[in-house]
Amino acid sequence: MFPLKAFYWGQKGARDNFALQVRNIVEAGYRSLGETPVVIGECGIPMDMNNGESFETDRWDWQTKMMDAMLTALERSLVGFTLWNYNPDNDDHTGDDWNGENFSWFSQKRALPSSWLDHNQTSPTLDNGGRILRAVVRPYPAKTAGIPLRFDYEMNTGEFTFEWAVPEETTESNKSVDANRASRASVHDPPRTGLPPLKTNKTEIFLPSQLAHGRKVLVRGLKNEDKYTYDEVHQTLTIATHDNAPGTVHRIMVSVDPPPKPAFIVNDFWSDWGLHVFTAAAFVVSFIVFLVLSYVPY
Repeated sequence: MFPLKAFYWGQKGARDNFALQVRNIVEAGYRSLGETPVVIGECGIPMDMNNGESFETDRWDWQTKMMDAMLTALERSLVGFTLWNYNPDNDDHTGDDWNGENFSWFSQKRALPSSWLDHNQTSPTLDNGGRILRAVVRPYPAKTAGIPLRFDYEMNTGEFTFEWAVPEETTESNKSVDANRASRASVHDPPRTGLPPLKTNKTEIFLPSQLAHGRKVLVRGLKNEDKYTYDEVHQTLTIATHDNAPGTVHRIMVSVDPPPKPAFIVNDFWSDWGLHVFTAAAFVVSFIVFLVLSYVPY
């Protein structure tokens, strides 16, 4: 392996590293068991990291970044997962009251008394007591009219890309292509034959009102005669595609306007050190040129 490919830096590096590790596990499962649904169990982020610093400051920046990196990795691998955890009795002292863990994204200490809550399903008071919710509450494809190929969400802008394919006809040539896909066991290029025909042209995506409320939902990438609707009460974005011929690939980019305020900067090595590297490289090149010119006879 080229050494620099094993080097990860910053939030982008954390996302990419987690994503590679999860993808390797998932694809190893596909190679061993075939195209079988994968669920990752009990994954979460400790709220008491850094010696419980956030309990004093009530700032959850590192937990937010870690949760985002982990969920981004799971989303990119298109797998199911059980997010650990919601505990209504969590507090700073005893945590989840189990095995010394403190993983709950709900904190009783930060919640309103139950009698003060508005229990209407759309009431924002129901989120009271939650922490790092921007990282936890994310869009995801709930029902796909086809085969998911790619999903990527950026929580700092509220944008996501979703790509899916209509199953292909089970012909000899398509079966041969699928055999190659199965041997590669790629998360983003799964087998597309041997599946029942579609019964609907509608794809439903969970789009949380926390993200969309007070903003305009924008959908790009639709083809001619494709339609979309957003129901904020049910937090559902519905995409109705017109062309659903076997093998058709759909790709949409969804955003909100105005975008949310970024929770953090997605930094990497070049954003942090690029200017320093360029300056040092320019100095070295200039010095070498100076030495060469100094020894060139006139």
